[in-house]
Amino acid sequence: MKKRFFNFRMLLWLMLVIALIMGGGYLVIAYSYNLQKETEGRIDAVRHSVNVAKEMEVELVRLRGFTFTYLVDKSPQWLDSIKTREIRFIILLERARMSAGTPEEMSLIQQISGLFANYEQSMIQASKKLKHYQVSQANALIVYAARDLLGTIHDKSRNFIAFNIKAEESYELDLAKANKIILRTMISLGFGGILAGLIMGWIISRLVLNPINQLILQVRGASGGTLLEKLEVPDQGDLEELGDRIKSMINKMNVTQQALEKNKELLQYSNKYAVLGKVAPTVAHEIRNPLAAIKMLIYSMKEQNDIPESIRPDLNIISSEIDRMEGFIKNFLKFSRQADPVLIHINPVDVLQEVLQLLMPRIKKNEIALYNRTIGSTQLVAADPGQLKQLFMNLIINALEVIPQGGSLIFDAALHEAHVGKENHKATTFLMVRIEDSGPGIPEKVMKHLFEPFIKGSDQGVGLGLSISQNIANMHNGWIEALNKPQGSGAVFKVFIPVAENI
Repeated sequence: MKKRFFNFRMLLWLMLVIALIMGGGYLVIAYSYNLQKETEGRIDAVRHSVNVAKEMEVELVRLRGFTFTYLVDKSPQWLDSIKTREIRFIILLERARMSAGTPEEMSLIQQISGLFANYEQSMIQASKKLKHYQVSQANALIVYAARDLLGTIHDKSRNFIAFNIKAEESYELDLAKANKIILRTMISLGFGGILAGLIMGWIISRLVLNPINQLILQVRGASGGTLLEKLEVPDQGDLEELGDRIKSMINKMNVTQQALEKNKELLQYSNKYAVLGKVAPTVAHEIRNPLAAIKMLIYSMKEQNDIPESIRPDLNIISSEIDRMEGFIKNFLKFSRQADPVLIHINPVDVLQEVLQLLMPRIKKNEIALYNRTIGSTQLVAADPGQLKQLFMNLIINALEVIPQGGSLIFDAALHEAHVGKENHKATTFLMVRIEDSGPGIPEKVMKHLFEPFIKGSDQGVGLGLSISQNIANMHNGWIEALNKPQGSGAVFKVFIPVAENI
């Protein structure tokens, strides 16, 4: 066998080298990006310092003008204006001091601060001399403050501005260099990525796609294909075909699993019903005979004239309870000895309409809003009308028992496809009748055993209605599902019966 020049180990090493190169490139970009951001911050700080210095320069010009004006006009308003400009200049000087970032800048700010302090002292001394009528000496001090001190401060401010402008130009050069590094690195990574992609694609096509082709041939056979498919090269691509084949297998496995779960559930119900069918007659016989004797005795006692009137209500209660127990035994026997359905082609919507007509007085009494969306459905099923009527009757009565005054009851019908039975490659079409109520919903502890005998979702009845209904649906090759609506706003029951064409 010819040894391959490339193998998976070399592929891994090549991928590692490419990853290191790409990682190094991205580190260079990250460093340059941080340097760019830092430089932009410095440029903003320098521009802020320049703006503050320019504002200081403007205030100096104004202050110098007011000072020369005060030399001619010694009125108090000019002195107040000078004080206001001095305060404004001191504020700007402090802002410049805070934005200064180098020792040279701090030295210039300290020099300006010292000169301005001398200016303030000169103006104070001039004001004192004016009060003592020493006008010539006061004028000399004012001229010195306006011409010499403020002039020197103005020169220092210009130096401060020039220094920051020079620093800004230097930072802009650094920023341009960082941008150039980022651009070159990104271009290199781009071309390198294209080249690495071409090399990796060629290697992967040699090392990976050939085994995938063999796997496709095996998967085809497992998913129902034939060996003749080896001769065909699909247009859609190997990986895409492999994905489609695997999805097809997974879907079939999921469908099979769902069918097995459904058949397992139906088998459990059948086993329980079989056991009850054997036990029920004996239990009913052992209970019904003593009840009949007790009932006859109670009837005889009620017919006697010498019985005190005080015990007649008790006898009536006993008689009523006996009747209730007989009704329970009757339903129990009906549940355990469910007759085989006599199937004919009928429209379940017609049966549902009959049940709603029978229960309409109770619906109106409770002021329940009825929304029947099944009207107009013409789909036929093979079913026993009497048993189907009993199924709908049980479900609707259960709903009416829990719906509050002024609630709602919604009916709907639609076709539904499902895979059942062993031969599940072809879906079976069912008619789904949906019954939705606005009651409190089904408790979680009841939901798992809802269709088992003697499980009650409410305080009324003995818990056989839903079991009988599920048994009827099973005998029609269908089933019933139950679920709660969101936020406990009611329950939904779905009845599935195969349509007539599938029988």
